[in-house]
Order: sequence, then C-alpha cells, then structure tokens
Amino acid sequence: MKSHHQVALSVLTLCISQQLYAQNNVNEANAVLDAQTSAELSSSTVSDETPNVTLDTINVTAKARTGTALAQKISEMPAVTQVITENEIQMQATGDRTTGDILAQLIPSLGASSGSTSNYGTTMHGRPVQFLLNGVPLSSSRSLSRELNSIDPAQLERVEVLSGATSIYGAGAAGGLINLVTKSLVGYGPIRQTRVGVSSSRNFESDSLGYHVGQTLGYGGERVYGRLDVDYDNKGGKFDSHGDRVSPDVNQTDQQDTESLSVNGSLGVELTDSQRLDLAVTYYKDEQDTDYGPDYGDNLQVLLKPKDAPPSLKAIDGANVENEPYTEKSSVNLSYSDDDFVGSGSSLSLTGYYRDEKGRFYPSGKDFPKQAGKVWVANGLTDKSTLEELLGGAVVVTQSEADIEVMGLRAAMQTETEIAGKKTLFSYGADFERENSEQTYYGQDLNTFLASNGLSAQTNGLTYNGGPDTTIDKWGAFVNADVDITDKWHTSAGVRYQKLKSETDRFTPIYEQLLEEYFNSSAISGTSAAYGIDYQAGDVEKGSTDHDKTLFNLGTSYQLTPNDQIFANFSQGFTTADIQRALRDVRAGFVVNSDNVQPIAINNYEFGWQGKHGDTAARLSGFYNESDKVVRFTDSYTVEVVDTDERVYGVEGSLSHDISDKWQVGGSVAYTRGQYDKDGDWLELDAVRLTPLKGTAFAQYNFDEGSNIRLQALAIGGDDKAFKDQQRDPDSSALPVTGYMTLDVLGQVKMPVGRVDYGVYNLLNKDYLTVYHQTTYGDLNRLPASGTTYGLSYTVDY
Repeated sequence: MKSHHQVALSVLTLCISQQLYAQNNVNEANAVLDAQTSAELSSSTVSDETPNVTLDTINVTAKARTGTALAQKISEMPAVTQVITENEIQMQATGDRTTGDILAQLIPSLGASSGSTSNYGTTMHGRPVQFLLNGVPLSSSRSLSRELNSIDPAQLERVEVLSGATSIYGAGAAGGLINLVTKSLVGYGPIRQTRVGVSSSRNFESDSLGYHVGQTLGYGGERVYGRLDVDYDNKGGKFDSHGDRVSPDVNQTDQQDTESLSVNGSLGVELTDSQRLDLAVTYYKDEQDTDYGPDYGDNLQVLLKPKDAPPSLKAIDGANVENEPYTEKSSVNLSYSDDDFVGSGSSLSLTGYYRDEKGRFYPSGKDFPKQAGKVWVANGLTDKSTLEELLGGAVVVTQSEADIEVMGLRAAMQTETEIAGKKTLFSYGADFERENSEQTYYGQDLNTFLASNGLSAQTNGLTYNGGPDTTIDKWGAFVNADVDITDKWHTSAGVRYQKLKSETDRFTPIYEQLLEEYFNSSAISGTSAAYGIDYQAGDVEKGSTDHDKTLFNLGTSYQLTPNDQIFANFSQGFTTADIQRALRDVRAGFVVNSDNVQPIAINNYEFGWQGKHGDTAARLSGFYNESDKVVRFTDSYTVEVVDTDERVYGVEGSLSHDISDKWQVGGSVAYTRGQYDKDGDWLELDAVRLTPLKGTAFAQYNFDEGSNIRLQALAIGGDDKAFKDQQRDPDSSALPVTGYMTLDVLGQVKMPVGRVDYGVYNLLNKDYLTVYHQTTYGDLNRLPASGTTYGLSYTVDY
C-alpha cells in the first residue's frame, strides 16, 4: 500500500571548514573555547545560521562539557584539521542519513559511505582511522567496523577531524583521528527540545517508511549542569532506483527494517572556579527485524555454484532468522579537570573511561573442502569423483557474534612558559588502556537452512571459537612543545613512547572443530574409519606478544600575510594486526609470539596553504606517507612480517565563495594514490585501501529569518589501475571501480515555532553501487545503492 507525502526540496553541500593552527595574536580575546574540549581554532566561524569557511578565530560563548581529555587538542596541531559544527550536522542529518553518510559528504579525504552498517574500508590518506566518542577510542585492535554506528547524529555537538598519522595518540591513528563529540550543557537554565521526522523511498512504498522521535531535557545552574538526549529511530526497507527492494547485506549487515535507541547523558559539577568534574554516558542499540532475506537462487545455486548462478540481488519475502543482526554499545567517561593545578597556572585533565561493544552478523555458510581434502589425500583417498562427493558435505552455516570491552585512564597536563623569550606551551601525559575481546560462531541447523533455500536460520546448539579470547594492554607517554618563534611563525615538536602487549587464551580453531565434526558425522564416519581417520581437533596454546615503539612529530606553520598561512608537518603513526581476527583460521599447533606479528610504523608528511581573500576562502594540502612492513597471513595459516614497502600520496582542497549576502558556492576535492612493492615492482593499491578520486560541490541560498536551501553533489571517480596492476599478484583481490555522482537537495525552514528540515537524497535517482559494494566480498555483495529517498523533520525548542 502506498502513502503520499509532500516533501519540500532544497539545496546544499557543506563547505568544509578546514583548520590550521594559527597565531591568535589577532582577535585573541575572542577565543573562548572550553579548555577541556578545544583550544583556539583558526579557520571557521560558528553561527546559528550558515557556516562559512574563514580564517577568523572561532568564537564560542556557550559552555560545552563533554568529559573529553584528549592527549592534545586537535586544534593545537600544525596540521590539516577540521571541525564540523552542530549546524552543519543538522543540515545533513534529515531522513535516514547515517553518521557515515554525513561525514563522507563533509570530510574531503574520508572514504565514501558504504551504504551498510559497516565502515569497513573507510580510510583517510590510505590508512586506518582512529574513531573516538568523546575522546574514548571506538577503534579497537579488534574492530567490528561499526564505529560510525555508535550514536544518533541528532546527539552530536561537533566532529573534530585530524587528517594523517599522529604520534600524539599512538597506536591506531595511522590515517588520522575523528572525534565524535556529543551534546552537553548549552547555556544556563532549563533546556528542552523535541524532534520528530519521517523518511521514505521515491515510490513511498509502505515498506520503506521510517520515522524518528527524540527528546532532550537539561538544566544548567551555577555549579551543577546536566543533559539527557533520547532518540528512537525506525528505518524501513531499502529500494533501488528501479523501485525494487534490495537484498540484505549478508556480509556486514545493513540498516533495513532496523529499530535503534540512542541515549546521551552528561552531568557536571564545578567544584571550584578552576576545578570541574564531568560525566558523559552514551548507550546505543539497533536490531534488525525483517521478513526479507537474500535470493540464493534455486537450490542455493548462488552459494553452491556461484560462477553458474549470478544473484538477483533482490530481497525475498519469507525470511525467518531466529537471532537477527544487532549492534549494542555503551560508554562511560568520567573526567576531572583543573585549569590552575595547585596554583601553578598549569591545566590538568584526568579521564577514566569504559566502553562495551557487542555485535551480531547475518548467518552465512562456511565451507572447508580444501582443509578436509588435505586430510583425505594424506590418508590415501585420491579418487577425484569420490573426493568430490565426500567434500560436498564439508559445509556448515554459522552466525558470528563478538563482544569487545575497553577500559582506560588518561592524564594530560598543559603548562605555558617562556623559553629564551619565546612563548611555549608544553603538553605531556600518560595513558593506559586494556581491551578484552571474544568472538563466537553459533551453529545453525543445516537442514532448516537448506529446506528454506537459505531464508530460515535456527540455532542448533553448537558453538565455535572465532579466534582466541584476547587481552591487549597499551601503555603510552608523550611530551609535546608548541613554540611561538615569532608573532607569525609557530612550531610544534613531540615524542611518544608506546608499548603494546597482548595475551591470547588457549583455544580450538574453528576449522579443527569443523573437521572433527565432519569426519565423525554419520554420513562420513564409515568411509573415514575405512581409511583409518580418527580426527581429533587440536588446540592452539595460549601465547603473547610484546612490542614497543618511540614515535616523533614535528610541525610548523607560518602566517605569510594576514590572509595566508602555510604549514608543514611530519608525524609517525603506529598500527598492529587484528590479532584475534588473524588467528581465527589458523590450525592446531600454531605458535603466537612477538616474532610472528610485529607492529607497523607509518611516516607521514603533510604540507599546505590556507587563505581568505575577500569573499573567497580556500585550502590546499598535499600528503605522503610510507611504511616498510606488511603483516600477511598466508594460505598455509602462517603469519609473516614481510618487508614490503608501501607508499601513499595525494592532495586535497576546499573552496568557498560568498557571491552575495545570500548566495554561497563551493566544494572540495581529494585525490589519493598508492603502491606497494611486489618483487621489485610497484603495484597500485586497491579501493579497499584508498578512496578513489572524490569531489563535492554545493550552492546555497540563505533566506531572511534563517531559512536556507542547498544543492550538493558528491562524485566518485572510476579507476581500474589496481585491478590491472594486481593481475601480477596471485594473492590479489582488487576489483575495478565505476565512478558515479549523486545530487541532494536539502534545507531548513524557520517556522514561527521551531524549525523544519528537509532533504531529497539521490535527487536524480541514479543507479549505482557504492565503492564498498563494488570492491569487497563476492557477487552477493554487489548490492545497488538506494534510489531517491526523502526526509522531513520538525524540531522545536521550548
């Protein structure tokens, strides 16, 4: 049954506010950022209406308390930084837009949104991103790739971005940092806000309808302040440009027919004029509840004979999955700050945090004919026809579920002083983090799955290890100095010591368990006994790794003119293999130790210019990063640390121009390219690692009284260089990328009471696949993107 809604159209793409550390001698008195969340930012102005790119210092008059205690404020680094404001997020968030959709539109170097629950393959500068929520790491050593599926966009106050590797934060920040900051106190007295919204596909199919409701309550007093945001979202089905319902994403899951609850709470106390205690708590859960499953073709041909049976990629009614996919996350962040520690003028920040993340994936088949075949052949069975018949039973259906628990403590001090007459800011501190992770495969009844042609999945009581239970400890200490050499020339230098230690429990690898079940099953046991096979699953003994690394950073910025600034920056990043995931498929007897898995250091170089002349603001930067090791897990289930060089380089820029008081235009571009050394030849890195050429553009008209309308475009360039190059690499899985462009119309209407936000996404109903759906997994993942979708919301403060 179809419903008809009248949805207003609008126009925009947010011009991205890029920040560099600038000298704040001019307008220094206007910088009023809270010391706990940011210091002086130089390149964007905060307005209640239209965000503009400028070089003025940011002026924040409301007190915002998030409980964050970052090692050093992102805005204090002489590197490419960006702060995405609440107003920018609001404009992009109407309808069923996710945080990943919003950030892909607003951050030039960030990979395009996957269109699924996952942000797998979403990199910056060709390297992994360290996502944080209120300063608490969302990116763990064990990643479910759902970091951007952690908070409702309506609850974000801002997003802080640092592009490129950084030694300040140590492990994990090889490609940069993205810190999601939730809303906290705004002003004094009571605050109340109600939010309602609807979304739909182009044809207004009843299955596509979704809705959103949210409520905010808070109060700011002289010494005590608090806030609570609660948002509930119900998403409908996904429909492509032809009006067909799209199959579920069986690899990383998606947001179709999903209910979500997001809670953000903050509470703070001003103990004295300089001392504060802040508590930030978040809770997020979404769970799918759908009647639709993937089309596996007649008799599961898509799974059993994928080359002979391409999938239709349409959703099939009649699915019955006992335990549907879900994501659940909670975080607690308690911070103490003192802006005048023991009367010294130094500022102290202490933060303790805890995060728990659980995730369940879609049931999927897992076969193991290669492993079983080796056992048969080793015991004398070599007849191909007999082997083919026997190995047809080497298949199971499982469903993966993971639990990751992280707790940590951070301490940071900042002291202003003078050295040789030069104004200097010292930042120094230490941090500790412990991560515990476990993953389990739950067996599904094979007969039920087969009888329903893959639409029904019911547990059979069997469980398998998805790798060992793993504990990872991270210790770090850092010191950094920011020096004003002249009133125009600023420099920054620092060093960090990072230590990582992991411990893995004894476990039975999943293939060992599967082989034992297979050779002892009633259908196989007679033949296996005849060949003398009495297969007993073996274990991998507990093990440990222990690594440390010293990382450096050095940067400088220079104010060429009052309107032009240049910068250069060198910094090192640090990353390690996902140990639990890497050990999932090893065989019995594998030894876990430091020699098998080594960390990788990344050297990152950046340089750029930023300026504002009249009504035009622009920013241009280039980068180059390199590493000399790659962790590779071979077909024989061994781990090698290969001395294989990688290099990634590129350029990014943004531009905005005020045509008049009412019209603005602008856009951004990011180009990334990289290669790895294969037997002396440099082969192109694929689009799973690198974001293809990406550009955005916008035009915006601002009405009187605060309303606006915006047209925005996002374009991805096609590329087949990696696909062609990696034909020479037998381990390659690179695929070509077909380019695409989408247009959105969105805007805001200021009402006598409240505000209406509206959006039409993929305005031209473009038929395309996201980069993620083009380049990852198999044919079942070649899912089309959504056709035209509509969003309409109403927000009122009272």
